Amino acid sequence: MALDTPTLHTMQNEPVRSADDVYTAIKDAVTSGQYGAGEYLREEQLAKSLGVSRTPVREALRRLDADGWVETRPNYGVRVKAWTLQDAREIFEARLLVEPYLAGRAALSIGVSDIGRLQTLADAMLAITQRPSTPQSSEAWFSANGEFHAIITAAGNNARLDRSLKSMKETPLIKWTFGTYSDDDRVRSARQHFEIVRALEQRNAAWTEAAMRCHILAAENAVLDRRDREHPAS
Repeated sequence: MALDTPTLHTMQNEPVRSADDVYTAIKDAVTSGQYGAGEYLREEQLAKSLGVSRTPVREALRRLDADGWVETRPNYGVRVKAWTLQDAREIFEARLLVEPYLAGRAALSIGVSDIGRLQTLADAMLAITQRPSTPQSSEAWFSANGEFHAIITAAGNNARLDRSLKSMKETPLIKWTFGTYSDDDRVRSARQHFEIVRALEQRNAAWTEAAMRCHILAAENAVLDRRDREHPAS
């Protein structure tokens, strides 16, 4: 059976040449939703849109497959991976193991300027919850929330764990997770950010770690609760 011809996207990136550049460009396109779950990625079209030969594209697709961003189907090609509820569970489990630990470490060393920035971001996210939800406000929340967590984990002073965490959070699944939030979920999450900031201000590692753990558990519960409502067990 003939497959549908995928849409040719033009990636608005800086000129790329190496397989590393191509890898980053394609991954960014997948992360942003430019290529949707299940969409096939054709070497020739990718090479044309990026202005490179097919060789670095082929190498980049192999890496993306190994890293779990795409999947190769024999006799069909390479397509963007469709994330599942089990993927969500695994990412939350990994976050619970790593992120509270880094947050606790951050409480002992985070700078005053970073705490000030966290307060500004927490204020901005609370303000977003007080306006009607729109695609633009959701994107603003997602951006602010990402920066908030990135500041904290970077302050944990363990570059390897921080990189591992960032890699997990780059997946399109994270935006899907955020998209499951109700208005009440967003308000609750915004308030939890203030508790995390207070704990950091007090340099209380145990409090910060506990607050971050509760924050992640609440997010996981929101995702699974919505899943149960939309797909009740038979």
